[in-house]
Amino acid sequence: MSGDNLRRVTTGKMQGQNADERVTPLGETERPESHDPPSRDAITESLDPVIDDVVGGDIAVDDGLVTQSLEELLLAMIAVADGGTHGTGLMEELEAQFGAELSPGTVYPRLHELEADGTLQMHELVQTKQYGIADDAAAKEQIATSAYQHLALGLFLHASLDAL
Repeated sequence: MSGDNLRRVTTGKMQGQNADERVTPLGETERPESHDPPSRDAITESLDPVIDDVVGGDIAVDDGLVTQSLEELLLAMIAVADGGTHGTGLMEELEAQFGAELSPGTVYPRLHELEADGTLQMHELVQTKQYGIADDAAAKEQIATSAYQHLALGLFLHASLDAL
C-alpha cells in the first residue's frame, strides 16, 4: 500500500498529552464483519514466544533502538540494580541484556543529563561514580511512558504479521 492512499487519524490518548496516531487506508470506512479483533487471550498467547526470547536474552536489539530509549533503560537498570551502578557496569549490562555495544560517549552524557535534571543522584567513590534514582516519581513516569509507546508499536507490528 503506498503512502498516497494512507491518512493519519487520531484514535485517542495513550498516556500524557500525546495523541496516538494510526495509519488507516483512505476510503475504507468499515471493516468486514468476518474480521473480528483478536481476543486479549489470543494476543497474549501469540506474544508468549516473543516474551520467552526476550527474557532468555535470545534477541539482540538494534543499537539505534537502544540509544533512542537509553535514558529510560538506564533509569530502569539503576532502579533494579542490587548493588552499585556505575557507567561501565551499565554499559556491560546493556550489552548483556540487548547486545548493544554503546560507547562511553553515548552513555555518560545521558547519565549526566539525568543527574542535571534531578532524576538521578551521583555519589563519587574512590575511582568511580555510583548512580541512584533521586526522583522516583519522575523516573517511573519516564519509564512508563516509554514502555507504553514501545508496547503500542510492538503490538501493531506483531499484529501486522498476520497480514503477510
